[in-house]
Amino acid sequence: MSSALGSCHHHMTFMTRASIVSRLNEHSNSSSKKPTSTERNELLDHPAMIAAAKSCVFIKDVARSLGFPARTISTAQLLVHRVYVLRPSPSIGSNDLAIASLLVAAKMEETIKRLRDILAHSYLLSTQPTDSSFEPQAVSTAITDRMRTSVLAGEQYVMDAIGFDFRTMHPHLLFVKLAKMANVPRQTTAAAGWEILGDAFFTTLPVQFPSSVIAAGALCLAWNLDCEDPKDSTPFILKLFSATFQSSPDTISANNGSHDNYKSKSRSESRDAHRGRRGNDSDYHYQQKQRVADSSDIAPLQRSQRRPTSLNLSQEEWWTMFDVSTEDIQNFVRQIVDFYLLFFNSTVLSTEHPERHKNGLPSKDMSQRIGQWRMRLDRALPTLAGSSG
Repeated sequence: MSSALGSCHHHMTFMTRASIVSRLNEHSNSSSKKPTSTERNELLDHPAMIAAAKSCVFIKDVARSLGFPARTISTAQLLVHRVYVLRPSPSIGSNDLAIASLLVAAKMEETIKRLRDILAHSYLLSTQPTDSSFEPQAVSTAITDRMRTSVLAGEQYVMDAIGFDFRTMHPHLLFVKLAKMANVPRQTTAAAGWEILGDAFFTTLPVQFPSSVIAAGALCLAWNLDCEDPKDSTPFILKLFSATFQSSPDTISANNGSHDNYKSKSRSESRDAHRGRRGNDSDYHYQQKQRVADSSDIAPLQRSQRRPTSLNLSQEEWWTMFDVSTEDIQNFVRQIVDFYLLFFNSTVLSTEHPERHKNGLPSKDMSQRIGQWRMRLDRALPTLAGSSG
């Protein structure tokens, strides 16, 4: 069992949304033109994050054509975001960074592919992404040799940027376990949660939260999407998207404190961490020499004697059984929903970012579904507030 969830044993340093925004702004070129942005979408709208999303799309296209598993794709996308957070203006092109990150991720996950195959698939997808005649073997050696030099240099760049810290995270296995424990329908709730899980890696959420938060948050949101009546939604969902939170979108982020050597924290501890007890974010480097996790840091799901045998998703704050705080679940849901809404056709934002809409699109069906779900909630919230009053 420990091998199945081995990545949860790692002690990783996670950053708050506020610290990521601050770091990106510090390194931004003041002369560069930034898109119009709301405060809530300040992180999503940052040029570095738009570039990172573009790299993540290319990773997914190349990896799928090569048959890489989901964990390798997610690890490569996580590497891209780690690089952009640590070096917001990387001296490497977005496609080269994507290929280099995929190469490093393949080694980390032991899903090795021939470098020539990776280069050939990358070349074809970058030059003729919509061409029906896809023949990687036809790519000449001269082309792949030219690419090899820059990609190997990019691989060194990625490893140097992350401080040669090859620890990663795999919320996928944890999500599957939670979905089975909750006995949710595979074709609806579980499938939706799996899409949300994968799309989370197009954002900085894996840099902010450990696997337990991402897996639980994806399942929580997927379950709420299946609620036919908004009043059956998880209580915090209704509060999260009420007028109070609409007017102050960073309310929750203010409670998102340090996730260093992640454990659930009380609100006071989170506030203290956010005020600076987490250390100097400018020295953030995924502290690769942190102490090995001891048994006290292992979530209940990893201790068979305390592991729940079933899960009721209608139970309030069920995620606390796995040492996941409500503040973190709220923060995750808020940010992933905001991400989807950028691509929802009924929003103004989607027309303001045509390049992002073209290159950074997550699951189109999920974007539409979440956008429509949010519209239903908006219509129902005044009625629900009146009935509760």
